[in-house]
Amino acid sequence: MRNILLATLPIFFALAAPTYAQTTTSSGEEAGLGEDEIVVTACRREETLFEVPGAVSSISAADQQNFVIESTSDILRQLPSAALVNGGPAYTNEISLRGQGGGRVGFSESAVGVYRDGHYIAGGGFGGRGFNALDLFDLQRIEVMRGPQGALYGRNAVGGAVNAVSQRPDEAFGFTGSIGYNDLERTDLEAIINLPVTADAAFRLGGFWSDQQGGFVTLASTGETIDTEETSGARAVFEVTPTNETTIRLTYEYFDNRAPSFGINGYRQFRNNLTPLDPDPFVRDMNRLGYANILENSGYLDFEHDLGWANFQLRGSFKLRDAGRTNDDLDHYLGFQGITSVFPPATPAQPIDLVSNQFEDFHRSGLIGVLTSPEGDGRFSWLIGAEFQENQSAIDLSTTGFAGAAAGLRAQLRTDESVEELSSVALFGAVEYDLTERLALGFEARVQTDDKTFSFDRRRNQAESTAVEILGVRLDESWTRVLPTATLRYSLADNSSLYARIATGYRPGGFNVGIPTDIPGAGNLIPYDPETATSYEAGFKLGFMDGRFYLEGAAYFTETEDVQIVTAASTTNTNFILQNGVGAEVWGVELEARGRFDIAGGTLNASVGLSSNDGEFQDGTSVILAGVLTDISGNRMNRTRDFIGTLNLMYRHDLGGGLDGFLATSYQTQVGGFENAENSREFAEFSLFDARIGVEGGNWRFSIYGKNLGDEIYPVQTIASNVYFNEPRTYGAELSFSY
Repeated sequence: MRNILLATLPIFFALAAPTYAQTTTSSGEEAGLGEDEIVVTACRREETLFEVPGAVSSISAADQQNFVIESTSDILRQLPSAALVNGGPAYTNEISLRGQGGGRVGFSESAVGVYRDGHYIAGGGFGGRGFNALDLFDLQRIEVMRGPQGALYGRNAVGGAVNAVSQRPDEAFGFTGSIGYNDLERTDLEAIINLPVTADAAFRLGGFWSDQQGGFVTLASTGETIDTEETSGARAVFEVTPTNETTIRLTYEYFDNRAPSFGINGYRQFRNNLTPLDPDPFVRDMNRLGYANILENSGYLDFEHDLGWANFQLRGSFKLRDAGRTNDDLDHYLGFQGITSVFPPATPAQPIDLVSNQFEDFHRSGLIGVLTSPEGDGRFSWLIGAEFQENQSAIDLSTTGFAGAAAGLRAQLRTDESVEELSSVALFGAVEYDLTERLALGFEARVQTDDKTFSFDRRRNQAESTAVEILGVRLDESWTRVLPTATLRYSLADNSSLYARIATGYRPGGFNVGIPTDIPGAGNLIPYDPETATSYEAGFKLGFMDGRFYLEGAAYFTETEDVQIVTAASTTNTNFILQNGVGAEVWGVELEARGRFDIAGGTLNASVGLSSNDGEFQDGTSVILAGVLTDISGNRMNRTRDFIGTLNLMYRHDLGGGLDGFLATSYQTQVGGFENAENSREFAEFSLFDARIGVEGGNWRFSIYGKNLGDEIYPVQTIASNVYFNEPRTYGAELSFSY
């Protein structure tokens, strides 16, 4: 199939080549992008893909529906140079772009900036590093900017930034809804109403409910399905345009999710004594079931005003999250399920039984103001802005139960309480000057200061505990970074360009909350330093056939200093920590093609994405692995891939009688690389097929779909000998309607 993907590109060129000479010399009106013009906000202002001097992809609402894109992991499989970093449960899913983000733990900062309508939304440990179902609800598009975006987007945009753009209220009354059902006994309901109240004001109200009664994972003792899940969300948006120059938008959101936690998701093949434990990757031999509950309330303010000499934008946001996981089967996770022990001596033997509970109280607020030069304001354009972010994460982790005689297990019996607070301020700006009619030079820069405080206390919570107590840890750290970017863009035509880019990104340092319980001086492992990345990139963007065909390519080299690396400092530690290495280098190439063609009386929309990257840790890079200082110099940078390929096809044909038939299929493959920094576990290779077929009338649509039609099973992540797998094959049906 990889050869088919590679062979597809010459076909694209063959279809497009006859019109290229005409397109490159056409006037602006004749060479427009037509129906497929894609607008993004990669530079914090609306531009077409051709105008952005960087690698940008866009996933539309139609793509999301046609190609069965339901989650962060589905999004990443559609993108070049993208990988999923998974810590077990779905709420730990994290985005990795161009090999950045391999260094992550449960409550660290992400290496990719995550945004909603330009608002920074990442943070915290329960869903704070990717998109949840509400973020992907009622979408207009998803913008993916690869490569460091530190100057304009700032926070954590080392590998890039991803911005989910929601639909906005408009002046027309409308109602849309959908109902779906799949073989996991999952029922999905959605409803959205657009309600104008005056000529200048409108509401957009929507909500969804998803209830999964079945699943893939069963309990060995009873056969019951245990990976059930329920999710609901609601959004209310009010937009008013009091004058021709001013727009105000207010958004409130509510999200509620109950899903399996670590124990249910993780397959442990053997106990610590090497006897078999779980009989199958989707069967668990455990005596308790742990679930996570996440409740969020969020609000957004967007204010836009045309000052004449400049456009002003003010964005404010807040998020409140109350989350936790309870009743996790820690003895299963550690491989002691069913093993008996005696403690204290001369007492009856009993099974080891450890219970883990963790809770997080998280809040975040942010404010950003941006001034941009008016559109079409001569050869010189500019942007200036300021940003403030603050958040607090209070975490309570406790382990209780019977640990037996082993001192290492009894060290798990403790309660950890920590509070981390962040205050961040930044100034940023950008200028671009048209040196000639075709050549433009741009500069961007950001000055950002992050202040963090951290408190940590570890206490034994049972008399037999051997945990090393750590009391009264109070730490303060502050980092200031200047993040410059320079771009050079040469326009071949209105829809074709070449570019070169030097950019920087920065991920703040922080504090490890999962430090070992059984080694002296573990408190010294709490803090870790920031990492900074510098990227060198060159690329091209070519439009053909009046916007019916598009080709983009890029090559890049990124150097990361003080790279953050995931390590296990102790053999009995259930959590991982971050440490800094000397540095790492990543290099790669990317190619995307998209086209629309008239075939056999119908229309075919096709896209191909190809990428390859590699990298290594620099000389002198070492980390503590299982308590031993280990040199990883020259090891391959984890999360890089030899090959990533995506092929999407969507064919639509008039059936007569006002009906259209459609068929959509998506193929994704990833090959090569390593899961961890020590290169002891290879990154699993996979090839997945998804498809949807259906019919639609004027205001309704019915389809059936399948995901992972080949039923390919592969490990996504291995943590402490627990293997987390992808989802097997699913299929379902969906009916949607609009008025």
